[in-house]
Amino acid sequence: MPRLPLPPLRPCRLLRRRNRFLVEADVGPLHLPNSGRMAELLRPGTPGHYLPRPTPRTLGRLVLVEAEGVLVGVDAALANRLLELLLKEGALGPLEALWREVAVGGERLDFRARIGGQEAFLEAKNCNRVEEGLALFPDAPTPRGARHLRLLATLARAGHPAFAVWFVQHPLAQAFALDPEDRALVEAAEEAQASGVRLLAYRVRPTLEALEVEAGLPWATPQGGSGRPP
Repeated sequence: MPRLPLPPLRPCRLLRRRNRFLVEADVGPLHLPNSGRMAELLRPGTPGHYLPRPTPRTLGRLVLVEAEGVLVGVDAALANRLLELLLKEGALGPLEALWREVAVGGERLDFRARIGGQEAFLEAKNCNRVEEGLALFPDAPTPRGARHLRLLATLARAGHPAFAVWFVQHPLAQAFALDPEDRALVEAAEEAQASGVRLLAYRVRPTLEALEVEAGLPWATPQGGSGRPP
């Protein structure tokens, strides 16, 4: 399975989250490339690891935090790179060509690819919320995620292979589900699956050196409602 090497990271300790994309750490302000709430991961005093990359506003980019005795990835942008590695390894079929950040139907999808002679469309999603072994997505309501799934459904009905792939950057995940509280997303996922979109989830094990894609995760139904398309 794919392994995404990480650049050298430096340790830090979180102090507080200043806003959606900024955390204060003992080393100074750090960019947080993730819009999820992550309340259980961004507690004051939590150890973290950041990529030094000074800008006028920050000293670097937060990549990993330590929680429950393991490393958890918080850089949501890395989901795209993980999916690209998966594609190049042929995990979703023989890859013949790949285009990034493609405009389709008024939205922007992560990839358009030619796989096994067919034009395919793919979207990568990041997840790092895990409760008692269950990975739950999203961590905050995502109307954009629902729009992407409905667009993939439209493309699948037009005959294109279509994929939505979640990467859970948390080694304690044993199963995956959509949070039933985001009803619009669950309904969009049900439409997508019924239309032929492949919905996949993979566990990722972060280390200080790399993100290692491990086994595919089974879909589950969380307490309180359906978190899985039928």
